[in-house]
Amino acid sequence: MARLNFILPSLPTKPVGGVKNMFQFANRLRAKGHDVTIYYSIKRPFKKQRTPVWLRLAISKLRKGKVSWFALDSSIRQEVVPEINDNYVRDADATMSTWWQMAYALSELSPPKGFKCNFIQDYELWTGQEEKVHESYRLPLKHVVIAKYLQDIVEKYNGTRPPLVNTPIDTTRFTITKPLKERPPASVIMMYSEEPRKGSMYGLEALQLVKKDIPGLRVTLFSVYERPEDLPQWMAFHRRPDNLPQLYNEHSVFFSPSLGEGWGLPPAESMACGCAVVCTDIGGHRDYALPDETALLVGPKDVNDMALRIEQIIEDNELRWKLADAGHALIKTEFNWDSAVARLEGILLQNRS
Repeated sequence: MARLNFILPSLPTKPVGGVKNMFQFANRLRAKGHDVTIYYSIKRPFKKQRTPVWLRLAISKLRKGKVSWFALDSSIRQEVVPEINDNYVRDADATMSTWWQMAYALSELSPPKGFKCNFIQDYELWTGQEEKVHESYRLPLKHVVIAKYLQDIVEKYNGTRPPLVNTPIDTTRFTITKPLKERPPASVIMMYSEEPRKGSMYGLEALQLVKKDIPGLRVTLFSVYERPEDLPQWMAFHRRPDNLPQLYNEHSVFFSPSLGEGWGLPPAESMACGCAVVCTDIGGHRDYALPDETALLVGPKDVNDMALRIEQIIEDNELRWKLADAGHALIKTEFNWDSAVARLEGILLQNRS
């Protein structure tokens, strides 16, 4: 059994794909017998704090210092700490950061905190500190990425190609329960987000163009956000659904208009459930969205191209079934949890004596 530490930048209050991924790894490493602790840091390097640390700590205590939206193994310790340093982080066999700012804090920890790994899940330029992000790839850590395009980026600034641990899908939960040919062809499901980089505004515009040409179009949106007030009434909306695999299985097509992803989780989940995918041609889709083989790819922000491809996949049954079959097979064989956990475990414990 090894002692493993995970470092997150804060206590997450709502479902986020990258954090969900870390929790899944934590659960599965714990199931393999490892002693896992997750640290949520109040302070981050290079981030100005608007709220005093003591107040944020107090708020975290009111939330019991734990996440409520994910079923973490009860034996995994969760610690909200003022900052990441030797005073707050236990000695371990390995300690892993999951955000570029925390990689800097990780690099300052002493050797007893274990092998240092920086798990990169996105090209994290949203804070506008581009040089600091790039410099984080040169820190003396073991960098690991979740997508091939991230391998290219890190290698550019680091000089070494990092190992790849793709985000897996739980195919015991996300699987086909309704045959493809029994689903309404003109049924599309899409994740809605208020984050501009998710491209929802372009997706909604494209779907309304499709509706004009295919009046019987049925659209379902799901989200962590409230239903937008101006959303057309003919679009169904589910906030934080607990039956997402069932929703995927009720639709023939999944549509992702995202402008940027670390590794887009919903399109891959939907593939596992037998949806044919139409998605933007971005790095975060490319590991599983193989052009005209497992998905139809469209230009980001290109609303007309989006509408055209959605209509094509609705109207061509053979194409839709072919893509859905191929996508399902790819996710089931290439993106499974057992191999991903074994790969990460091997990386974290590679220097263990």
